Amino acid sequence: MIRQLARLFVRPPSTAAPTPVRVNVQMHWFADTQLPIPDWASMHEGDAAGLDGEAAHAYWDSAAQTWLETLRDALGTHYRITGTHDFLLLSPLEDRPAQVFLATCQRMRARITRSLGELADDGGWGRHVVMVFEDPDDYYAYVSHYYPEGGEYAMSSGMFIQAGYGHFVMPLEQIDAMEPVIAHELTHCLLTHLPIPAWLNEGLAVNTEHTLFPQLAAPHAQLYFPHEIAAQHAAYWDADSIQAFWSGKSFLRTDEGNRLSYDLAKKITRLAAGDEAAFRLFVAHAHLQDGGLAAEHHLGFPLAHLVEAVLGEGPWQPLPDRWSDGVERGQFGMAPHPARARQGA
Repeated sequence: MIRQLARLFVRPPSTAAPTPVRVNVQMHWFADTQLPIPDWASMHEGDAAGLDGEAAHAYWDSAAQTWLETLRDALGTHYRITGTHDFLLLSPLEDRPAQVFLATCQRMRARITRSLGELADDGGWGRHVVMVFEDPDDYYAYVSHYYPEGGEYAMSSGMFIQAGYGHFVMPLEQIDAMEPVIAHELTHCLLTHLPIPAWLNEGLAVNTEHTLFPQLAAPHAQLYFPHEIAAQHAAYWDADSIQAFWSGKSFLRTDEGNRLSYDLAKKITRLAAGDEAAFRLFVAHAHLQDGGLAAEHHLGFPLAHLVEAVLGEGPWQPLPDRWSDGVERGQFGMAPHPARARQGA
C-alpha cells in the first residue's frame, strides 16, 4: 500500500514545468494553536480530493504560500517569503541572504539526490517549504505544536517535520552553520516516502551530512575523545535501552541517550553500507514497525551484528513485540498526510 501511494503522489520532475500558477485555496486551520497550523487532512478530503498532475501541484503550492503568508503575519511583517523553482522560504533574511540560503538548498538537494540515487524521491505536491525563525523562542513555540503536550524534548539546530505538508525548520542562530543543517534535513525530506526506522533515517542523515562536510566528523570537532564515547556507550546501552533505540524512542530523549542514539545510528549505518548494493536493498525494504528486522536478510547478517561491532557482545537483537509504547521515526512531528507530505508512515 505504501509503495502504491508513493506512485500516486509523485510530483512531476523539477524540469518538467515552471513554478505553478497560484490558485484560490480554502484553508482549514487547527483551533487554539499558538501559531497558525493548517489542518492538512481536512484540506485533502475537501477541494483537493481527486486532484492530480499539475492541478494538484498548483493547489498544494498555493496552499503552502497561503500558509506561509498567514504565519508571517503572526510572526511579524519583518518576515519575508522568498521562492525558487523548488523551495519556498519564510525567514527574516534580507533579499540577498535569502537568495544565498535558497541557492544552498538547491545545491544541497542536487548533491543529496545524486548520492542517494534511487532511494531519493521528491514525492508530494508543492515546493519544499523551509522556515527560519529569528527568535529561538519562536522556533520552539512552533515545533511544540507537533509534540504531545507535557513532554520534554531535546534541543535541536533544525528539524524536518513530517506532518501533513513536510517541511524543515531551523533557528536563525544556526545560519552560520546552515549548510550541514540543510544537508541533514533535506536528507530526511528526500527519504520520507520510505517507512524506514528512526535509527536508519537519522544514520543516513548524519552520514550524508558528514560526507558532504567531512570536517564535522574529524576527531578535533567532537565533544569527547573516542575512548570516552566508547565508555559512554558501554555504560548506557543494555537490554532495555537498546529496544528504545530500535523503536526510535531513544532519539526523543533529553538526556545523553539522545546524543548516544545519533552516534550509534551513524556508526552502524556506516557499517551496514559497506556492501552498497545489499545496503540499498535493505533501505528500500526496512520498516520502522520492526526496526528493519524483517529486511535484515538483505544485508546478509543479523542487525544485532552491527551493534556488536560497536558495543561488543550483548542482547542487541530488535524485539518489536516488546515495544508496547509504539515506535518513532526520529526527529519528526505528527503522522503525514499526502500533500508534500507525504505518505511514509
